[in-house]
Amino acid sequence: LKSFFSAILGYDKTNGIVTEGILGNVKAYYGCVESQGRGMLHCHMMIWLEGGHDPNEIKQHIVEANDSGFHDCLLAFLDNTISNKIPPDPDVEITVPLMAHHPCSVRGVPPNLDDSDLGNRLACQKDLHHLVKACQVHKHNLTCFKYWKGPPHPQECRFDLDESHHCAKSYLDKETGEICLHCLDGMVNNFNTSMLEAVRCNMDIKFIGSGASAKAILYYITNYITKSQLKVHVAYAALNLAQQKLSEFDPADDELTIRAKELIRKSAHAMISYQELSSQQVVAYLMDFGDHYTSHKYANIFWTSFENYVDTIIPLPKQSIDEEHCNNHECEEEDKHPINKAEEEWTYSLQPPVDEDIMQDIADGALASDEVSLSIGNNGVLIPRANQVQDYQLRSPALQDMCI
Repeated sequence: LKSFFSAILGYDKTNGIVTEGILGNVKAYYGCVESQGRGMLHCHMMIWLEGGHDPNEIKQHIVEANDSGFHDCLLAFLDNTISNKIPPDPDVEITVPLMAHHPCSVRGVPPNLDDSDLGNRLACQKDLHHLVKACQVHKHNLTCFKYWKGPPHPQECRFDLDESHHCAKSYLDKETGEICLHCLDGMVNNFNTSMLEAVRCNMDIKFIGSGASAKAILYYITNYITKSQLKVHVAYAALNLAQQKLSEFDPADDELTIRAKELIRKSAHAMISYQELSSQQVVAYLMDFGDHYTSHKYANIFWTSFENYVDTIIPLPKQSIDEEHCNNHECEEEDKHPINKAEEEWTYSLQPPVDEDIMQDIADGALASDEVSLSIGNNGVLIPRANQVQDYQLRSPALQDMCI
């Protein structure tokens, strides 16, 4: 990945050098590595380009200002950057290394900068032809339709890949501002030719720039880059807390409650003890490859402290809202849903008694570590300690434009 950033994107973070890459001048990137169900590692990444426009600016240029030059340049850039068809086979007589092996296991044909070398150009085209067929052509399986509700609902691939999808030319809908790229083969994942030839594995590339599709892609990718696996030390801390809670003796517990606690304890131990890790994940951790890659440094924010502060300043009037709702709708819960007190206690006794308590204790512990405290050193000097909320509130005038 580091070679990909420096050689393909032109962003050498180690040496602080930024040059023009395949996509242009890269301003920033953020990628998160995760594993598939079979253990294969893959990276989801967002890339910001220098001079890139947000959806509102694009719409302003094309829809409001009717800038035809900007419109044509943008579509030309996207058509040149993103492909989604199988390149033609230049000559059936030409042979390349990947015809005898899987394309991911062999190097591609080294390109020759001399345009007069026709044989090399045809060999590169042949290599790309087989590479796209092996890595980019989609095949429907059960995963594609796992959200299908069954008849009479149409059976649609959740990856939005279908043979019927075809768009001969890219265009921009001036009413919605949405960019619709050409689609020459509905079963081929989007790819960038230079990137695919370099990484030689399945890839996908999308332009985030307009309409509802931009919101959907942002939501999808943000979910991936922000979700993290449960850390081992956090898991054992939660397990230890659960063990303490479940081990507390309560003489009022009946046999069913005791058995339920024991089941929860055994389930927690099993989940922690039998986590599956693929060989790729183990090697990545041992080699300290990291689980995310970023061009910039970020400060960690203890969001619970900010959330807790907001709740104290602007408490949510949930009870008053519920009461007002009931008054407006003439709710009479006691009359409409009479519940025997013994039955109510029995119902609650069947609920897992520790789940929310454990999470709340963990949250309280996180907040406690961020509380304001004053300490005095051995020399009698006052040691100020502050939290991030106060750091933000009391930031200097130079940082007034910074918004949490």
